[in-house]
Amino acid sequence: MSLETASPTRASRAARPVRRHRRATAIALITVGAALLSVGGGSYAYWSTQTALTAGPVSAGDLNLSLGTGSWTLKGVLGTAQPVANLTTVKIVPGDVLTLTQPLDVTLVGNTIAADLKAEVGSTFTSGALGGNLDIALSVAGYGTATGTNTYRLTSANSGAATATLTITFKPGTTGRTGATQSVDLNDIAFTLTQASS
Repeated sequence: MSLETASPTRASRAARPVRRHRRATAIALITVGAALLSVGGGSYAYWSTQTALTAGPVSAGDLNLSLGTGSWTLKGVLGTAQPVANLTTVKIVPGDVLTLTQPLDVTLVGNTIAADLKAEVGSTFTSGALGGNLDIALSVAGYGTATGTNTYRLTSANSGAATATLTITFKPGTTGRTGATQSVDLNDIAFTLTQASS
């Protein structure tokens, strides 16, 4: 008696691709899951908590400097100080003193703020023979503390209006014709206010 192998039916042949497809899909999902676990460091979760501060806001202070309209006078060796209406018409000679009365408005706001007020001269001012023979001096009477040449240390107590005096003296000891017919640009003098760090 011989055993004959039954030929697959149409239904069993149709089921094979479905099983193969399901198996392939499951393998793909396992592979993707393993890849995600390896990238994300695992799927473990740890306890955590946070509590916000109840301190409230903190605000920044301020530092600012503005200049009002200044006025100039000129005093020669033999005379008294006279008002200057137009600086471009002035011809200075050794011994002359030009004086600027300069209103300032300083803003210094901060619990610990300190700043240095200076009169600074640019390099082009002193590059020529005339500028090299001019002495610059800043004075702010009763305002801050003088801490160096043309430098005043201010605090928040000095915030507000003040008046500075800037003098430009043509050195009396200038000899020969040093600086004759030359000019300097007074716009190369600047008032600066810088927060102190030492």
